[in-house]
Amino acid sequence: MFFRPAAAYYRLVPNLGPVELLIIIVVFGFIAAVTVALVLLAVRLAGGRKPPPREPDLAARARALKSSGHPDRAIMLVRGETGMSYDDASQFVHGL
Repeated sequence: MFFRPAAAYYRLVPNLGPVELLIIIVVFGFIAAVTVALVLLAVRLAGGRKPPPREPDLAARARALKSSGHPDRAIMLVRGETGMSYDDASQFVHGL
């Protein structure tokens, strides 16, 4: 039979009585509840941050910089967004 009387468990851990076991269960339950609450709080705080909206098309932004007289800024924008070399980015901007 798989059922053991409660006295059999006291022989396994003789120094723990029912009060001590209840205290241990309550402490572990409290630690688990605090952990879950902190994880939920972290997820909620991390999900609230959104990047600022910007113009989605890189070519349109580079074209606007070039037409406003700032081709060097357009080249730096293309390099920063794509990781292109200076020569490749300048060819891209001059081709707009």
